[in-house]
This record gives sequence, structure tokens and C-alpha cells, in this order.
Amino acid sequence: MLPTAEPRGSPPLLRYRPNAASAISPRLGAGRSLRPALHRCPLGPAWAAREESRDTREGQNVTLECRYGASTERAERTYYWTRTNRRGQDNVAVQRTPLDTRYALDHRPEEGVYDLLITNSSYELDHGRFECHIKEPGTGKSLHLQAYELTVLSPPGPPQVAPGPAPTLTEGKPAELACSSVGGSPSPTIRWYRDGNTYPLEAEIRPSKWRDSPTTAVLSLTPARTDDGAVYRCVVWNRALPDGARLDTNVTLSVNYFPRVEVGPENPYRVERDGTATLRCSVDARPRATSIEWSREGHVMASTEQLTVSRVTLQDAGRYTCSASNGLDRPGQADVLLEVLYAPMVSIDSGAGGTVSHREVEEGETVKIRCNVSSNPAPVTVEWVREGHPEFRQNGHTLLLSRITAEAAGTYTCRAVNYLNPSGPRRGRLEKVGNASISLLVRHRPGQASISPDRPVAQEGSGVTLTCSTNPPGWPVPQYRWWRDGGGSGIGDSGGNAVTVLATGSKYSIPSAQLFSEGRYMCQATNEMGPGEPASVTLEVYQPPRFLAKLQPHITKRAGDAEFSAVCNAQGKPRPVVRWLKDGRELTPDSSLLEVSTDENVGPRGVVTVQSSLRFVGSKRPGGNTLIPSDRGVYSCVFENEVKRAESSMHLLIEHAPVVLHQYDKVAYDPQETAEVVCRVQAYPRPEIQWSYGTNTATLLPSSHYEINNTAEGRDTYTSILRVSKIRSSDYGDYYCRVTNSLGSIKPAIRLQPKGLPEHPRSVEATEIGPNYVVIGWEPGFDGGLQHTKFYVSYQRLSGNDAVSSNCHTTGVPVRASNSDGWQEMDCHKNNPCNVTELEQHQTHVFKVRAVNSKGHSNYSSEVRATTKVDKLAPPQQVGFDPESRTLSVLTAPSCLRLLGVVEATTGGVDWRPVERLPLAGGQLSEVRLASLVLPPAAAITTPGEGRQYNRGGAETSSTPRPRLRVKLCLAAEQEHCSDYTEAEIGPSYINKAGAIATPTLIAIIVSCIVFVLFVGLVFIFCRCKKNQNKKTKSKDYEMESSTVRPSLVAQQPPPPYYPPSGMENKALEHSLDLALDDPSKNPVYASQNGYGYHGGQPTQQAHNINGAEWVNMGYMDNSYSNSNNGGSVNSQDSLWQMKMAAQANNNSGAANGGNAELHQRMGDRGNTYGYDPLTHGGYGGVDDYAPYPHASATEHEYHGPSNPPRPQDFNNDPYAAVHKSKKRMDQHLDSPYHDVSGLPDPYMDQMDCDDSKPQHISLSFDESLESGYSTPNSRNRRVIREIIV
Repeated sequence: MLPTAEPRGSPPLLRYRPNAASAISPRLGAGRSLRPALHRCPLGPAWAAREESRDTREGQNVTLECRYGASTERAERTYYWTRTNRRGQDNVAVQRTPLDTRYALDHRPEEGVYDLLITNSSYELDHGRFECHIKEPGTGKSLHLQAYELTVLSPPGPPQVAPGPAPTLTEGKPAELACSSVGGSPSPTIRWYRDGNTYPLEAEIRPSKWRDSPTTAVLSLTPARTDDGAVYRCVVWNRALPDGARLDTNVTLSVNYFPRVEVGPENPYRVERDGTATLRCSVDARPRATSIEWSREGHVMASTEQLTVSRVTLQDAGRYTCSASNGLDRPGQADVLLEVLYAPMVSIDSGAGGTVSHREVEEGETVKIRCNVSSNPAPVTVEWVREGHPEFRQNGHTLLLSRITAEAAGTYTCRAVNYLNPSGPRRGRLEKVGNASISLLVRHRPGQASISPDRPVAQEGSGVTLTCSTNPPGWPVPQYRWWRDGGGSGIGDSGGNAVTVLATGSKYSIPSAQLFSEGRYMCQATNEMGPGEPASVTLEVYQPPRFLAKLQPHITKRAGDAEFSAVCNAQGKPRPVVRWLKDGRELTPDSSLLEVSTDENVGPRGVVTVQSSLRFVGSKRPGGNTLIPSDRGVYSCVFENEVKRAESSMHLLIEHAPVVLHQYDKVAYDPQETAEVVCRVQAYPRPEIQWSYGTNTATLLPSSHYEINNTAEGRDTYTSILRVSKIRSSDYGDYYCRVTNSLGSIKPAIRLQPKGLPEHPRSVEATEIGPNYVVIGWEPGFDGGLQHTKFYVSYQRLSGNDAVSSNCHTTGVPVRASNSDGWQEMDCHKNNPCNVTELEQHQTHVFKVRAVNSKGHSNYSSEVRATTKVDKLAPPQQVGFDPESRTLSVLTAPSCLRLLGVVEATTGGVDWRPVERLPLAGGQLSEVRLASLVLPPAAAITTPGEGRQYNRGGAETSSTPRPRLRVKLCLAAEQEHCSDYTEAEIGPSYINKAGAIATPTLIAIIVSCIVFVLFVGLVFIFCRCKKNQNKKTKSKDYEMESSTVRPSLVAQQPPPPYYPPSGMENKALEHSLDLALDDPSKNPVYASQNGYGYHGGQPTQQAHNINGAEWVNMGYMDNSYSNSNNGGSVNSQDSLWQMKMAAQANNNSGAANGGNAELHQRMGDRGNTYGYDPLTHGGYGGVDDYAPYPHASATEHEYHGPSNPPRPQDFNNDPYAAVHKSKKRMDQHLDSPYHDVSGLPDPYMDQMDCDDSKPQHISLSFDESLESGYSTPNSRNRRVIREIIV
């Protein structure tokens, strides 16, 4: 009979949960036995129970170990294995006999081994609990029990969600989301996440025992409006899934929610009275709202989303409600408050509930007047103002006037202001003003009368109106009367004299004023309270200029006529001013050509008669009084006074022989060009123009070679243009323009010449002078036939100026280019005049001008001198006076001017008297002892800014008038040109002598010192680290040569094919390419796929040594790999060594071009090997094994030629080359071809570590992602060569 399984109720003594390393994994292979570290216990009365968990997969083999103490008894114990699965519990092995063909036993009692071997694991049979039992024979006492929970792994099925991937829920109603998965062993872990959250949500888990039943996670939630569109993610996982794998599915919620109502566009909504209010109701609901209503106080006003109220009144203000429903339990609603804004409405309270516009009172009464104001919003100000009296203001609603007088009469206005800020497009605050006025009438007699205008002037023949007013005006309304002083019999004036009343009323008009209307006019006001004081004005009548004798409109004279003059005569009031014009431009009297004389005569009533004569006489005229051709033109005699302008004109024609007007007597053109020879003349009568060439007097006629064009320009000016086509050398010479009229002829010569140098400018002058600039103008010379002619102004400061220090040089003024003679030159381009700037003030400069074109430059013009002006002098920066030593200290701003300090003193602050005149230098501290200055007793010291005096002990002394000093700066050469005063600070010297150093100079000194210290520190660090680097290099050479670590090469193992890098970060290889890119003559070793070794074209220049501040032509060997097959370890020294080989090969190619070709040929022939063949190179002897890399072989070669950095485009012929970013190089300090390895320590860069006390060892490895000896596209993504100093 078979023994039965031990009941499972006994608690385990030890439960072992295997970690990831002990779990059955496909990567470890099938059939391996994982032996947990279990303690063997001898069999005895106290048996031990152990329980473990094991994972396996369908079809895999697994061994369940049962270990116990070895038995020495002869009686055979009872051994058996039991299995508990979904079908129940049964025995699977008894003693040495397995009960299933898939099971086997390893039974060695003498060693305490009773293991169960399960082959071809099955979930249906093997997923469950296995127990190993050992019992004492006869008694059945349990001696050993060891249990295993065997899990046959199977991945879970895809998650299924209910009620679906896009359920529709209702706001506020609880709902459940269920996510289930079938087929997983062990039961999967199911978790809910909300999108965007990494923490799982709390859910009810309903696990399954077997894999064919679902495991479910139920998420309970009460949806809200914010959950609409929310995404929930269900994630399923168990141990059967690959590392990092998860199964998930998304659920997107659709939530039906109650209406959310928003009203606007603003709340409260403000609208101006009589405007249009548009209220909008915005509803957010799902499903969409089926009804929307606007209501006010329970009355429905509209069933639309928008409510419009036109011509809003005050009664429309209030609360409006918008309600919406979408069929769910709860409707939504919102209120908006409509505010009606309006400007202040002001009314004057009459006291009886009405309004009033005026009020009559007696003098001496007290008056109270109240105004009522209504507005929305409330007024910010309410005030009373008085018309015509801007200074009068009373705040508040009530106007109070006590004991009023006649002057208080007038119009008073109650003015209220508020600001409206209506809703809608922002227009800013609108200021609104409301007002109401009341006239306060005070019974009184008229005051002093006044007439406007107070100085009336009338033009002869025009009308004039006089207006009379009184102040105070008088009430009741007075009557006015007008009379003229000395106007004859009539009513009496205030003096009892009889006058004739001209008019009654406040206004008196004269329709047409004449000269006899002038006189004194008077006005007086009278009412029932009595007469007022009269007023008077004097009326003046002006007469516009009127010609008594005009100029003759047209006059023709002949050049040479003598004693010609023009006379005009006019009268007017006030006196007219006479001016003479020629061709619209005012004539300036010039005694050398013209003479103007004017006579005046004052007639009755102030009318002035003016006679003016223009005589054509002068020293520059032939004979002193004859006419010349330039006298032709339109002459005007203009009379003008305050009333009007009168003008009389004369057209003067001068008959004369032709006169030349063109500026230059030459033109310049090159051969084959078309020349234009221009002859411009003035003549009257009209002349005849003919052309001739050279000594040939024959007239040139129009032909294919010559073209003649004559034009009249007006004002007796004529132009003739001779065009010579395709100039030949024979065309150069003098062309004569023969001009003839009835009075004579001329024959000016105009030379046609080749283009050449320009002529020097003439008539150079300074047209404008400032403190730091001079404007130079000139008359250009002939430009040599080239229009693009520029001008250069040369200038030089003259020495010997008494106003400027001889050894002073103004700082901050840019210095232009100057020659050996000290001349500076400014390019004026084509500007004439030219502004020469950045000059020193009060300096004498000499200027000269030259012209420059493409053919060369002209000679300089004659020189002109100009002295710059002086700008406003800056006052002394600081002045101090020490009464004890009687020393005055003056600090001035930097300046090149010779300055004179004028010192003045006073003891009372009123009478300043000169004390001293000190010669000062700009930018320096000057001190002088004022021995002659009379001061208060020496014990009294004035504290600056206080006006009190204290003795040396600190006690206040008597109030002796304190001394005061002030200093101003003046030019030594022009002492009337001075600065403002600076008052001295009295007391111990307030000006430190160090202050003589200007602030910019002090800053420059400090900065220079700091830079010097930093530079010395950097040099020291560099030298020290360079010294340590040399020591390191020697120690590394020894260590690398003695090391047993050798590059591991497998002769017949080809590397994998090359893949284009994608995101590869191979810094060492990248930098080796950077080194190669620094010389266009050096191609990279890696350039094309020739088998497995990628070698580029042949180098065309010699390689260079890095230590010699030159470049090593490093190859890009991207076929690096390791021959290690130990499951993930990589010997990265292989790759590094190949890099070294490539560099050495390039270095060896530097001997000669033939050597380069030979090396390239040998490398190209090895198409099916990798970059270095130890057989071809004689093993490792060709390269110093693990020496300090290629630069160590520099002593074996002679390197010549410049190290020119290559251009990146030289390497673009490689279709597989990676794109590398340019890097900042540290050429002068690099000793390793692998410098700049992306932040990794470099044993060849002393900048990284200058401490030579550390042991030096090089460990080279690849990233862990290279799990095999081959380089694959995926493993190359993070391929990095590391150089580590241990």
C-alpha cells in the first residue's frame, strides 16, 4: 500500500523565494538545476519541514531537491513524493519508483538525496504543490518533509475592460470599471492608472486560482465633469512576461454632465444709458442643452442664448437670469447684473422744490444755493465754479457766499464729474461732466468802464467797432452812451461840459474809417443805482502804402550806357519801409555796383512820403557808372508797413555782346566714347553759334561724327552742345565756339582731352566754426572727366597756442590717419562743404583740400586757418580750504586749456572780493597758500553745512561770521570766458591728494593688476602641470611595456559588417576623426568598405607629432570588436589597440609619398581581414606594444611641412561616415590621440589630474550594452571608449 501525502496544515519552518538570478529563464537554458542554499539537518525525532517556490515553463525540465541527513540504519525508510494540483492530491513517486513517465528520481540514501526530476513540464499536471516525505518504517513517524510550490509560468492574456473601452457615464452616479485577464500563471497583477499619473489607483482585486479563470480589478468611481475625456489605463503583468513587458489597454470616459451656465460678456455688465446691452448665455452640457431661457423677476424675456436690450433706460437696470436644461436631473442657471451708467444730472434747488436760473440779491446779504446731483456711478467731485474767475472754487453741493458785494455778481456753475467704465471693447475710463448754472444778480451801480480794443487801429476805408463794458457791470442792466472828446454841444460830461452823444448801447461802430476819424472816444454806463466811471480810447487810422510814382515796366538799355537809375515814390501811415529786389531776391547794397538812396517827408495826420532811388554806379563798373550785361533782370521796388505791402516792377533788358558762362574750358573723355563739348553763353540780342576745330577755321557741320544741339534757356542764356562720336586720338584738341550777335562776337576755346587727374580745389574757406568742428567749403576744380571724384581735407593743429598746454593731449578723441608731418586727413566723399569733427576746442588748425579720382589725386589747395571756439567751461570739481594752514586745494576736470582760477572770498556771504588768481592745469590737483586772506580766529572752525562754529574742544563758540570762498575757472587767454563758481568746503583738507588720479585711470590700474596676477597664476599652473605630465609619460611608458595585458586578436574571426551610426556616441573614435579633419591632406583610414577594414584614400602629406604642436593623422577604425566570448565581458583594448595601429600606420606614412602608397596598397589588399594584420606587420613588433600611443614613435621619423587643418568637406566622399560636431581643441596641451573623451578621465591630459602621487593604470572597456564580441547597430548606440585612472 502506498503511503499517503502528509497533510498541508503544518506550518513551514523555512520558505525560500528565489530571486531573479535563481528563476528559470530561457537565457539560462533548460535542464539546469538551481540548488538553493539549504541547511542539511540530521534525521531524528525533531523533523524539519522546508517550503520553497519554483518557476518553470511549459515543456521545460525542473529538478525538485529533497535533501536530508544520511541514514546509517539498516531498516529502509519510507520515501515518497506527493503532488497537489487542480485535479487533487496524489503520489507521484514511492521509494525508487516514479509513478509517471515524465518523472525520474535521483535516490541516494547514503548521501541524503531524494530528488524528483520533472521533464516536459505541464501546467495541467505539474502546476501545484510537491512534497517530499520521509517516514520511519513501522511507526510511520515523519522524519523529513520538504515542500515546493511549483509554478508553471504562462503569460496572461490581453486585458479586457467592462463596460467597454469608451463607456458613457453620468455625472454624480457611481460606476465601476472592471479589467480582467485570463490565462496567466501565476495570477497576474492588474492595476489601474489615470493618464498622466504614475501611481496606481485603489481598486478591488478579484484573483483567480487557475489560469483558465479570469483575474479582475474593479475600479469604483463617481464621475465628475472634469472626468469627461479622461483616460484610464489598465496594466496587466506577471512573471511569465519578458523583462520590461506589460500588457495594457485604455478606457476613455465619456461623461454626461449637468449644464454649466456662464453669463456675460461681463458680470456685472455695465452699459451707458441710451446704449445697447447684449447679454450672452454660454452653456456647457452633455448632452447638449435642449432649452435656454432669459428671465427677469420671474418673467421670461427670451428663449435664445443672447438677450439684446436696445436704448437702455434707467428702469432696465437689474438682475437677469439665464437657465438651461439638457434632460438630466438638475438644470443650470446663472445671474448677471445689468448696471446702467449715466453722466451726472445736476439741478439748482430753488428752495421750494423747483429749479431756478437766476437770483437777485442786495449787497451785504449771505447767500446759500444748493445743487442736486444724480449719477451712476456716484460723482467723484462736486464743486462750484464762477464764470470768468478760474481761481474761485467751492467743494460740495452748497454754495455759500457771505456779505456779498457787487464784485460777487456773476454766473455760478455747479459742476459734477464721474467716470464711466462700460463693458465691451476697452476704451478706458470715460469722464462725464454734468453742470447747472445760476446767475447771481447783485443790485449795484455800474463800476469802472473799459473799452476794447484798448488801442484801436483802423485801416483807411475799413470799418471798426468799439465795445464798452463795466466792472462791476451794474444791476439792473445799465444804459451806455458814447461821445467824442471835443465833440461839440450836447449833454454834459462828468465835468459839466456839453458833449454830443454819438450812440447808445454797449457797442459803437464806424463803417468806413478815414483819417479824420482819428480821435479820443469815451463811454459811460448808468442805471437806476447811479452812473459809473467813464472810459476812453484813442482811435488811430492807418493808410496802406500808395505809389505816387511807379517804375517803368520795360526798359531796354545797352551795355556801356551811363548814369542810369530807377526811382519810385509812395506814401503811407505808419512810415512804409522800402526794399529793392532783383529777380525776386532782395538786393544787398553794394557800393561797388549799386547805390540806394531814400528820402522821407512827414505830412498832415502823420502820413509819411518816401522816395527811393536805385543808381547803377560803383567802382567795379567801367567808368564807374556804366551798365554791364549782368544788370539785366526784373527789378522791384517794395513798400511795406503794418497795413499792407505795395510793389512796382521794372524789366531791364541790357543789349550786350556775348559773354561766356560755362565753368570749365575743358572736357575729358576716353577713346571710343562720345564726348559732349558744352558752350554756354549769355547775349542780347540772340546770338549765332558756330563750331570749329583747331587751326581750321571751317565751320563744323552735323555729320555721323559730329552732332550740334543749340538751346535757349531763358534770361538771354544759350547753350550749344557739340557731340563727337567714338573719339579718335585725332579728335583731341581745342574746339572753338564762335558766338556772334549785332553787338560783337567771342570765340572761346574748349579743350577735349583724355580723362586724367583732377585739378586742385580753389577758394577754400571755413564756412562755420564750433567748439569741436570746422566746416570747410571750396570751389571744385575740373574733375578730370570722372564724375566719381572725392575730396580729402587735411588738417593740422598749429603749435604755439597760448590758450592750450603744449604737452597736453586730449584723451577720448579718436586720432585719424596722419603722415610723418603730423597732418591728419578726413575723407569727405563728395560732401562740399565738409564738416571736420572731433577737434579740440580753442585750437588753431590749418586746412587744405585735394581731389581724388580713379586716375590719381590733385595737388593740395591753398591753406586756410581756423580757430575752434570754446564750449562752456566746467566748474572746478572740488574745492577745499584749510583755515589752519590757509591752503586752498582745487581739483579740475581733465582739459588741455590753459586755465586761470579766480578765487573770491566773503565773510558775510554778500560782498565777494577777489583774493587770488591761480594758473591751473586741467585734470590736476592744485594747492596754494592764501597768506593775505583775513580770517576769524584760528580756534573757530566752521562745520560745513551748519552755520555754527566750534573750537578744537568741541564747544560752540560765539557766532563769528564764518569765511566763505569760491573759485571759478577762466581761460588764461580770454579771461572774460569763465565757468560757474564752486564754493569751497571749509575745514581740514577735504581733497585727498590721491584724488589727482582720474577715476578712469585708477580703474585701469586696478584692472591691469588683476589681469597680471591671473596671468602669472596661469603660467605657474601650466608649468607645474607640464612638468608633472612629463613624469607621468615616462612612468606610463614603463608600465605599459611591462604589463601582461596584451591585445587579444583572433586571426580568422571576421568582424561584422559596418552599420551607419545612429545616435552613436563613440567619443574616442569621434575625436580621432576630429584630429584627421584638421588637415585637408590627410584622409581617414576609415573611408570606404573594403572588406572589413575601412580605409580611405592615400594620405598626401606627412603625419605630424602632437607633442610638436602638430597633428597626428588618426584613422577612423569603426570595425573594433572583442574576441571575448564569456557572455558579456568585452576587451575594449582590442578596439583601442586598433585605433593605435591606425594612427601608427598614418605616422609611418609620413616618410615619403611612395611610402604612403605602399602602406595604402598593403592595407587595401587585406579586404577580408580587419584593420591590422599581425602577420603583415610582423606581429606586434611594428608598434611599440602599449607604449604611450603613436606620439611615442616621433623620435624615429623626421616630420616636415606645415600642419594645415583639413576641411570637413574633404571627407564627404564617405557614404557611411558619421556626422560629427566640431569640438574645441586643446592642441597645445594634448599628448594622447584619445583626448576629449566626453568627460572621461584621460591619463594623457595633465589638465585632468596634475597629482603624480596617484598610481597609474589604464583599464579599457566598452559599455555593458555590448554583450558579445561583435558590434551591432543597437550595441553601437552607446559605444564609448573609457580611459580610467585607477
